[in-house]
Amino acid sequence: MDTLSPNADSELFDVMIVGYGPVGAAIAALLGRYGIRTLVIDKTKDIVLMPRAIALDNEALRILQMVGLNDQSFGRIGIQEVKMHCPYIGQFGRVNTGGTIDGHPKLITFYQPDLEQALRKQVSQYDCVAIRSEVELVSLKQSSNAVTAEILDSHGCAQTVSSRYLVGADGASSTVRTLIGQDFKGQTYSEDWLIVDANRRENKAIDHVEFNCDPRRPTPHMPAPGGRERWEFMLQPGETAAEMERPEKLAELLSPWIPSEELTIERQAVYRFHARCCSRFQLDRTFLIGDAAHITPPFVGQGLVAGLRDAANLAWKLAWVIKEQARPHILMSYDQERRPHANQMINLAKMMGQLVMPRNKPRAMAIHGMMRTINIFPPLAATWKS
Repeated sequence: MDTLSPNADSELFDVMIVGYGPVGAAIAALLGRYGIRTLVIDKTKDIVLMPRAIALDNEALRILQMVGLNDQSFGRIGIQEVKMHCPYIGQFGRVNTGGTIDGHPKLITFYQPDLEQALRKQVSQYDCVAIRSEVELVSLKQSSNAVTAEILDSHGCAQTVSSRYLVGADGASSTVRTLIGQDFKGQTYSEDWLIVDANRRENKAIDHVEFNCDPRRPTPHMPAPGGRERWEFMLQPGETAAEMERPEKLAELLSPWIPSEELTIERQAVYRFHARCCSRFQLDRTFLIGDAAHITPPFVGQGLVAGLRDAANLAWKLAWVIKEQARPHILMSYDQERRPHANQMINLAKMMGQLVMPRNKPRAMAIHGMMRTINIFPPLAATWKS
């Protein structure tokens, strides 16, 4: 169902989802499979046709299989290895990401607009899920048995909608999180990064992920479907977004890999990494998932993966409670299970960030030298890991 019925003010939905990005679409599809009467609203009209998230692991792929997607639903590249290189000591680390776990590749890269299209196509199969675009959440009020939300459409027309539960999947600037008074504690890294997504005209992208861990300019580099590649360049002190996004600067940065005339730049943007997590993922009948609840630095590719874990954890619990197959108390386990794990992933990403962006040459040589020694001598690796 694409729109609300004329008497929507008086309707009571089972679940209202605010936000229709990949995490909002994933939980909408899961609820649709359970037959839960769901309303999804989003401020935008269409999918943002720019790559953002780029990596998924086997657990995320298993969740997407639960959603209803398969190997042919969206393009992907299986990543066989991740390499780490230091300009002073050479390659100091290699992670074998080949093979499968539970029938899914350990690591893939993908093109986010394709994934979002596949998720929305899956959602469209369920008549119990209504979608309203160009609609903004203004306020919400919780009672003992419902959440009442005021929404505003693109014409400025206000409407009141009630649901038994509300899910905020509305991203890092979440309105839902603000309305329920949740702090977004954590840190913002002092470094800005330039993200460059490009397409090689000869369709010959690299076949692995590499981290060039140079303290002068740390640079992760990875492939994506369709001959695409991504580079992430850490800005140096004094460099500005306007300067870094100039075509001649992009050509200079990319020159160690490929001449600029052989690339089509799809996106270049400067942003600052965040590591933040709410103190609670639930307040009464309202839940936060994905970036609305936690933001993870990208160094271990767990940002979207963590959001999909949220969706998978929460969807079946909501469905069981709504169908009276479980007591409402089970919903409290969502925060208890997901928040500690989200914090663990944030800490892991922060630790990986210390490897990717050492502050200076002596620190890089010390950290990367230790890692190379550990990799050369397996007994040391076992001792270090224990």
